[in-house]
Amino acid sequence: MTVNGFDLASALNIVTTVAVVVGVVFAMVQLQHGARTRRDHAAVDVVRTVQTQEVRQAMAAILMLPDNVSPEMIRNDPKLLAAALAVDSACEMWGCLVYENVVDLHMLDRMVGGWVRGSWRKLGGWVEAERLDNRNPNIGEWWQWLYDKIEAEPDPSKALGAHITYRGRCKYSESRMLSEPMQIPGRKKSSAGSVIQPKAKEGLPHVKD
Repeated sequence: MTVNGFDLASALNIVTTVAVVVGVVFAMVQLQHGARTRRDHAAVDVVRTVQTQEVRQAMAAILMLPDNVSPEMIRNDPKLLAAALAVDSACEMWGCLVYENVVDLHMLDRMVGGWVRGSWRKLGGWVEAERLDNRNPNIGEWWQWLYDKIEAEPDPSKALGAHITYRGRCKYSESRMLSEPMQIPGRKKSSAGSVIQPKAKEGLPHVKD
């Protein structure tokens, strides 16, 4: 049907297409927001786990042991065995969260990477012995997976320390910088929003940022 030379069928098709595109974009935005919310909640769960007295005391006891401690030493000491089981439970949970992409690998490495590395170096032999004796390859599986993963893809701060690698930086500030124009001290914005370059002092060349 044509009205005044305008094809209504074509117009309806265009409107329908636009509506579908808008709906898809909106759904994607909502999914991204939901994923970010889940990651934030998971990060809080990691922090809560770290702050529990049981996990902190267990990790402290395990990290005092020599590397590759004998499985018999863990099995014959009820306190060490309880600590090892608590550490295993925590690291298993952290590994699953990273695998499911609920927690970012590097974020977890920054938070508890030292604990994961240190505890596995102490108890890796005990975990392997438990697997053999119980004929269960699933014991400590996500703990070992997480250890291997953060060793293969460590957070950049692990080489020099966060105080050097991320000096003066903040992820929240960086994300805002990507979405907002940078305002450099000494520069003014025009009424149109464009940046007005200040005049260079006489005798000194103006250095381009």
